[in-house]
Amino acid sequence: MDAMGTLELQWAQGYNGTSAQYINAKTLVHACGSNVKFIDTETKQETVFPTPGEGVGPLTVNSNFGVFGFSELCPQPRIFVFQYPNFLQQAVLKDEKGAQLEYLSISFSAGYHLATYSGVPDHSIAVWNWHEGTILCSQSVSYPPPQASLTVSPTNWRQLCLLGEKHLSVWHVEQCNKTSLILSTNVNLPAEDGTLPEHENLNDAPIRRPVHITGANTEIKMTRAAIAGVVGENAENLDVGEDVKPRVKLMSQCWSPGGDIYVGCAGGQLMKIEADTQKVKILLKLEMGLLSRESSAILPQPAGSLESLHRGASLTEGIPEEPDAEESQQEVAEETKLQRGDSVFLPEGLREGSLNCITLHKNGLYAGGEDGTLRLISLASKDGHLSDVCRVSSPITSLGFSADYQHLAVGTSRGSVHIYDPSAPGSATDLLDVHFGNMVGLAPLGPGTKHCVTCREDGEVQVWSVEEPSLVTCIPIGVQATSLVCSPSTEVAAVGTKSGHVYFVDLSNLQSPRIIYRHHMHQGPVLHLMHDREGKVLVTGSDDGYVFVMDPRPSTEFKILGYIAVAGEISSVSVLNEGNSGSGVKVVVTSDPSPQTRSQAPATQLVKFDLSDAVLKDPTSVHGSTRCDFTDEGVQKQTWKLSVPCHGACLAPGGLVYALAHHNKRLQRFNLVQTKGENEENNYTLQPDEEYLSHQLPGGSVMLSTHQQWLASCSPDGRVAVRTLQQIERWSEVVAHSFATGGVGWMRISTDMQYLFTIGRKDGTLTCYKWNFSPAGKTEASEAMEFARAHNTKMHSLRRLEGASAATMPEWSMVKTVSHSDSRPDSATQWEEKLKNRKEEAVSKDEIFTTPTPTPASDATWLESKIQQAIRLESQQYSDLKKELRSQIRDMRRTIHSMMAENAERPDIEKLDRSEFNLDTAEQKRMQADADDRVAALREELEFKMLALQYLRDLIKRECWDSMKVKGRNVLAFHTNTDVSNYPLRERTKQEADEVARVTRIRKIEIAELAARKDVVEVTTKASTGPKTTQEEELLDDDEGAEGKEAPSVTGSLAEGYGGDNEYYYSQFDLHTREQKINQVVLLKDAIYRMKEAFNKQFESVAQMKQQEMVRIKERNARITKILDDLDLAEAAWQPALTIDEQPEKLLVVEDSEVQVEKYVSPEEQKVIEQQKKKEEERRLKEQGDNARERGLIDMMGGVLEVKKEDELKQDIPKPTFMADGKLETEWTEEEKKAAVDYEKKVKELAEEREKYRKNLEAELKKLQTQNAEGSASFDEALGQLFKRKVKTEMVINQEELKIVRLELLILAEEELACREEELYRLLDVKKAAKVEAAARLQEARGAVEHFREEYENIVAEDKVMDRAFKKDFADVPAHLQDPLYRAFKRRPRVQRFRTQLDPATAAANPFADRPPSARVSLHSTQSLYTALDEFDGPVNIPDGIEPYVWQRLCEARRNKVEKEQQVKQKALTLAEMNAFLQKRTEEDDRLMDDIDDLITLQNKLREDKMRWILNLEVQFLLKQGQVEVDSGPFIHDYSDSILLHRGVIEDLNSNIKTLGDAKLQIMVESKDFRKGIHQLEWERRRMQMQKSDLDTKARDIQMFRMTKDLQVYLGDEDHSAMTAHQISVLEQTIASQTKNHEKRVEEYENQLKELKRTIRRMEEQNRGLDRELEELNVSVFERKHINEVNADVRSDAAAEKRMADIVQRRKLVDLAKAQAQEVAVLRAEVERLRMRTFPALVQVEH
Repeated sequence: MDAMGTLELQWAQGYNGTSAQYINAKTLVHACGSNVKFIDTETKQETVFPTPGEGVGPLTVNSNFGVFGFSELCPQPRIFVFQYPNFLQQAVLKDEKGAQLEYLSISFSAGYHLATYSGVPDHSIAVWNWHEGTILCSQSVSYPPPQASLTVSPTNWRQLCLLGEKHLSVWHVEQCNKTSLILSTNVNLPAEDGTLPEHENLNDAPIRRPVHITGANTEIKMTRAAIAGVVGENAENLDVGEDVKPRVKLMSQCWSPGGDIYVGCAGGQLMKIEADTQKVKILLKLEMGLLSRESSAILPQPAGSLESLHRGASLTEGIPEEPDAEESQQEVAEETKLQRGDSVFLPEGLREGSLNCITLHKNGLYAGGEDGTLRLISLASKDGHLSDVCRVSSPITSLGFSADYQHLAVGTSRGSVHIYDPSAPGSATDLLDVHFGNMVGLAPLGPGTKHCVTCREDGEVQVWSVEEPSLVTCIPIGVQATSLVCSPSTEVAAVGTKSGHVYFVDLSNLQSPRIIYRHHMHQGPVLHLMHDREGKVLVTGSDDGYVFVMDPRPSTEFKILGYIAVAGEISSVSVLNEGNSGSGVKVVVTSDPSPQTRSQAPATQLVKFDLSDAVLKDPTSVHGSTRCDFTDEGVQKQTWKLSVPCHGACLAPGGLVYALAHHNKRLQRFNLVQTKGENEENNYTLQPDEEYLSHQLPGGSVMLSTHQQWLASCSPDGRVAVRTLQQIERWSEVVAHSFATGGVGWMRISTDMQYLFTIGRKDGTLTCYKWNFSPAGKTEASEAMEFARAHNTKMHSLRRLEGASAATMPEWSMVKTVSHSDSRPDSATQWEEKLKNRKEEAVSKDEIFTTPTPTPASDATWLESKIQQAIRLESQQYSDLKKELRSQIRDMRRTIHSMMAENAERPDIEKLDRSEFNLDTAEQKRMQADADDRVAALREELEFKMLALQYLRDLIKRECWDSMKVKGRNVLAFHTNTDVSNYPLRERTKQEADEVARVTRIRKIEIAELAARKDVVEVTTKASTGPKTTQEEELLDDDEGAEGKEAPSVTGSLAEGYGGDNEYYYSQFDLHTREQKINQVVLLKDAIYRMKEAFNKQFESVAQMKQQEMVRIKERNARITKILDDLDLAEAAWQPALTIDEQPEKLLVVEDSEVQVEKYVSPEEQKVIEQQKKKEEERRLKEQGDNARERGLIDMMGGVLEVKKEDELKQDIPKPTFMADGKLETEWTEEEKKAAVDYEKKVKELAEEREKYRKNLEAELKKLQTQNAEGSASFDEALGQLFKRKVKTEMVINQEELKIVRLELLILAEEELACREEELYRLLDVKKAAKVEAAARLQEARGAVEHFREEYENIVAEDKVMDRAFKKDFADVPAHLQDPLYRAFKRRPRVQRFRTQLDPATAAANPFADRPPSARVSLHSTQSLYTALDEFDGPVNIPDGIEPYVWQRLCEARRNKVEKEQQVKQKALTLAEMNAFLQKRTEEDDRLMDDIDDLITLQNKLREDKMRWILNLEVQFLLKQGQVEVDSGPFIHDYSDSILLHRGVIEDLNSNIKTLGDAKLQIMVESKDFRKGIHQLEWERRRMQMQKSDLDTKARDIQMFRMTKDLQVYLGDEDHSAMTAHQISVLEQTIASQTKNHEKRVEEYENQLKELKRTIRRMEEQNRGLDRELEELNVSVFERKHINEVNADVRSDAAAEKRMADIVQRRKLVDLAKAQAQEVAVLRAEVERLRMRTFPALVQVEH
């Protein structure tokens, strides 16, 4: 068919939210499946470019040169670069250093460079020169991210940034002429809370160990990797779990003009990273709470457009929360305002996922994310407030500015693209909205030439225009869809869903599509929907094994005709109309009947059945039952087994079936006519008769064109092959979709065979190909189109009628399918329970029970409804018969019950067994067998559970009990709470015993060697040194105990006294090597084991002591109980018992009393129990028979062999007969009186004996109780001693374990040191290898620079030669013209600096306008220079007198000279760049050398630290409390700043201190006595001074004493009594006078008081009048004030000045008065002072 023509791509639709970028100012480009789509944003005209490779991977554009590039989706992918709009191929980039499998990201620079990042397995970054098609450099990425984006700085192509979720690295490209080198630097990411983690210096990190363990002088710097034991590359990036905070998750990036990188994170953080220094700065994060400075209202938006917010959002608001009632009411009110057009302010802020994509603008940073909000973050202010917000309907996944930065393309994940205008905030337009999602169905809409219909996974049905590639209409189904087909007979689309429903959508009116019907067909998803070409039937298939056939016409309400059963999951369905219109329909179904069917498994079975027109008219004629199932004979069903598993079978005319083989991927043909199929039990195998080359991957589908002459096939390889049935071995092929995205999902050919439609399996795109027929293929194409016109003409009338029928059908709604019953339907369990209760009630009442007919569920499938309907019809048909049978059964039940009742009254010999009344023994056996089976299954399940529990019990018992040499148990005291437990011990393993033996042998050898060496050393020492001093001997005596052993204070524990002694211990001062520490740990563990064994022996003796004491107590208690019974006391004997802790073995034994539930006894066990009871009863009866021995004992000895005294005392003295008869004493005879006296005497003696016996019993009871108390107390005391022993043992064991922990800690530290040393050696090797490479690069660069410098010097010399050769070349020119000619030769045009020719709007919006790319600058400079030279070469610039030919020669020479100068300049720039490269390589070499030196220094330092660590031992001492003079901390002592001294040194110091103290005390006593005399003299002096002062005071008083007249009279009168009487009388008269005066004054004051009250009342009246007057005056004042204020403007300024002058004058007078008053006061004070000077004064006379 390839001779007929080719398939050319007409259009493609689909957008999945990938990068949508501008290639110029108005053209947007994005990937569309395996094509690249261009959209003019002004005219919305679309252009689709079919890519030459295998699919489209990452896509990028370069708006400066108008090119776009993309990579393939295949192994060894290529990168294509094309020019827009002519689509000329600029380059195909492929190199050995490129990707092996895939490119994850590609990015253009602003010039001629392209950066790529490849995926697995290489993960490398490469930089290409796409203009030349060469690769410049490549470098693998260490710790590569699985998914990443790579960007190039718009201002410097040498800077790149690779960004992954947890990875960010900055790459720099360095050049040395034609050699390029790319270097990377990883950025240390901050934590989610914004804190920057501390970077560990691998050469300076402290070891993590407390100071009190390591000591003050043993701290060593250690890395975290060494502590973790990690060596290698992982050591450099090790994160310790306890120190690691969650890092930020990177999502987006963009470059700034200054070379900084803005990075958006998933948590809402915005970072700024300096590319040169890799310094990270957190600009924004959620908890900053940054608010916007501006606020405005939301512009009201029409329905379906963007909801925009403008200026007023904070960065923390807008986080979605659970709305309450008030918030909901507020949202409703705001929505109402929007609908009215009012202004509403809705703040929106940053949240998680809001920075998934960012891009830079001159106004700030635009960001979009998952919340569908576009934000503008201002970078000019420090707080980074939001100044613009715009909402879109879906999560934003792409942002891209146009070349002039006037428009922003916003792409979403739902397949829409919006254009946002930054100059008009709040405005946004919809450019594209195709609702992204995987397509599951495709079909042309009748008549099949103008529109095609697709359906996406989420149920979105879309109608596309064929001629104009656009979306015409869409309607959502609302459920997940799986398939779609359109009927040729009507404009109705059938959509199959995952829930098993089939929806019918009326598309006759494309402006308002609607759902008109729904069928529930299958239990599983509807995987296949297929029409015949005339629209007679619609066939559905699923994984439930049923194929349904329905009438697709709306006039029949989509009646279901019937169904057939097919084994397994259906793989494909094919329907064929063969011959005339009355020939019926043939259907072929393939399936996979295997029980373990996997998804999209190949079919191994083929089923064919025919539906004739007669069957279609009357389908009930071939129904096998009321369930509407087709009979095999009625539809001529045939079944074959496929010899080869196949995909996508298609039925063709002539009984041929075409399918794609699964194994060899070929197109196979099967002939159904030659091979007759049978039923499914005896089916035949179908062999292919021919095979044809086809696709490259298994899977796919095959279909037939409408005119049944063309065969098309598609496959997951992405190719569609079309071939004719006449020349099937030849085909036309087109790559419609990429195999990497699942290939082709489905395909369809238009009715006129002009178009081919395909949908991708996972790329969500729809493509349309149009035939470009060759001259040879136009004839066959015309036949196909003629058939299509005839077919459409034939179907036109039917389509019109069915369209009218569909129009009359109401729109389907979910409400119709929901039951309006108020009661909730019962579940199946509830229904069965109710049915059981009703049945039991009917049986109990002896009534007839009728089982209700089940009703179908609310959403039952069609087949379930049919089954229920058949049951109802059957019930109605046989209702009388069932009723009669139920009556007969009831009568039989009554008869049997009466017989059973009569049988129960019969004697046992006449009774029948209950089983004999059973009429249906077979049913009984069946029910019994079912019950036995269930019981057996339950028993087996329980046995397995019990077995598992028993295994778990045995495992625990074996591990925790049987393996223990000494079981853990406790011993409790009798009267106290003391509880002592032993040490549970396991049996030592052979490895442990061998290890202890090995260490013991080693220590024996070492001790013997040390003794021999000591003998040799002592002989030498005695010969060379004299006798030891006394202090040395004391030191030796203190350090060594008896027999030369170390004292406990030195050994650090008291293990010797608790069974832990070992002569083979190492001294703590000798533990230097790692082996010695390990051996010491082994010996210490052995000592701990032996100490526990020693304690366990004591524990066992105490435990036996308790058992013995309990036996003795039990024996005593037996006697105590007997005594208590004899004494008739209600006391209970104290009987101690062992607890479960003292008898732990009882935990493993279950007593019957511990089982709370009733024990189940099997019939066999019941029989055994009954037999035992019977034997016991026989034995008891036998013992109760004639026993001569017992009878003789009773008759002869009263039933006892020995008469006890207590038994005799219990017997009372029998009364005489006369006393017992109650005879009166007066009637007694003498003998009776004597008998009475004897009786009383015996009674008295018996009472005395009883009392004596009772006292003896009480004494014995007290003695026994005392013995019990003393014995238990003695045991409690022994247990107390054992408890103290246990405490001491625990202390000693802890001491030994502390030594073990210290040793293990030291061993661990040595391992860390070894690990660190190994890591340093590895780093040294790495640095040396890098040094070798750096040296090679340095040598290469140095050679390249020298070689290039020679070239540069040669070009400079050539330039100078050209300058010097000027006069020689123009020697023929006259001398007076050579100077102007030379000046013209030296003249150069002035080239202006390149500036981008941008309009003001673009320059104001483009953030990179001030930094044009270097390629454009260089190109502009060269072009400007030569343009200016052309102007200089013009005739207007010819000097006077110069001939034209001379001028021509001059112009050529000048141009050559300018070109040479440009070469010199270019070479100079290149040389400078090479020198810089050489300088960097030199610095790199020096830095590596310094690193090597540092590592060597670190190694030496580590060796020294390691040696110091080994020699500076940590020793554990056991000191008494008084020997520790360090203040204790909150828990333990801190000895970090302490020293250890010998006891003798302290004692010597104490003696010296005591001597000096005594001397000091003597001196202090002497000083005290001397100071005491001084104090006494001082006291005497002060006493005499005080006496002198007192005498002086007395003399002065005498001198100053005044002699008054009264005193003189008193002294002169001798009769003092008369004088006293006279004074008394005078005083009495005075008192009487004063009393009279007082009464008079009181009367006067009362009169004054009355007068004052009258005055007060009068003043109050006056005040009230003044108040009224004041109110009137206030009113007048306010009126005048108001008038003055009114007339203030017209009032003259003179009056105001006059009033001001009066106020000033008054102020001055007041000040003057105050000053004069002060002067008067001063003068009065002076007068008083002068007056006082004239008074006489008494002068004190000093004596």
